[in-house]
Amino acid sequence: MNDLSLYERVPLLDNSFSVKVMSFDRSHNLLPHWHENIELLYFYSGKCRCTVNGSSFDVAAGDLVIANSTEIHSFDAKERVRYECILLFPAFFSDVEFPSVILKNRVRGDGFVRECIEKMKAERESYTEGSDMMIKSHAYALMAYLLRCYTDERLTPEKYGERGARKRKINEILEYVSSHYSEKISTARLAEACYMSEEHFCRLFKRTVGKTVTGFLMEYRIEKASVLLRRTDESVTAVADSVGFDDVNYFSRSFKRIKGVTPSEYRRVKRGI
Repeated sequence: MNDLSLYERVPLLDNSFSVKVMSFDRSHNLLPHWHENIELLYFYSGKCRCTVNGSSFDVAAGDLVIANSTEIHSFDAKERVRYECILLFPAFFSDVEFPSVILKNRVRGDGFVRECIEKMKAERESYTEGSDMMIKSHAYALMAYLLRCYTDERLTPEKYGERGARKRKINEILEYVSSHYSEKISTARLAEACYMSEEHFCRLFKRTVGKTVTGFLMEYRIEKASVLLRRTDESVTAVADSVGFDDVNYFSRSFKRIKGVTPSEYRRVKRGI
C-alpha cells in the first residue's frame, strides 16, 4: 500500500495466475485498504478485530473473513495470529458467471470452507505437476459454495457503481492527507478540500472506513513512526516530530496504546537489542 492511499495494487504472480495463496504467522495490524480482488482471510489461531466496509467484528480461529471487491478492510491484532490469505483476481471469473453479489463478511466454523483452504495451501506448498489446476479447482468449489450459502446482497449495476464511487472519493481524500500527515490537519480542512460539509464528510469517512478521521490518522502516524524506529537511529523525540506530534509524551502514550509497548521498547525488540 502506497503511504495513506487506500488503494492497494496487488501484483499478479509471474505467470499471471489468477489465484494467490499466502500464509502469515505474526502480530501486526493491517491498515485499511481496498482493491478489485476478492480477499479471503482464514484464521487458524489468535484473535483480532476486523473491519470490513465500515463494520467491525471480532475474529478467532476457524473464522473466514471475506472482503468483497472494492470493500475497504483492515484488522487490529494485539496478539500473534496465524492465517491464510487467498486473493482472487478479476481474471479468475473471466470464463464463469459470477453475479454482482456481496458475500457475507464473516463465516464461522464451516468445515467445508476449512477443507478448501487447506487443500489450496497444501497444493501451494507441494507445488507438483498439476498444482495450478488443483488450486483453481478448490477455489472454484469454495466460491460456488460461498455464493450459494453466504450471499448477503445482490446488487444492480447502478448500486455496484455507487459503491465504487464512494471508495474512490475517500481514496482521493487520503491521497491528499498522505502529503500532509506530518502537519496539523483538521476535519474541517479535509471537508473543505472535497467540497463537503464537515458533518457529511465525517459521516461518510466513518461509514466507509470504519474509523474516525482522527483515529485513522493517529494509527497511520504510529505506523510511520514504527518504520522510523526500526530503520533509523533518530531519537524518539525526532521520530515523534517527523510524524506530526509536537508533544513527545503524548506520542509515547499514543504509541503504547496502539502497539502495546513504548517507542523505546518497540525499537529494542525489533532490533533485538
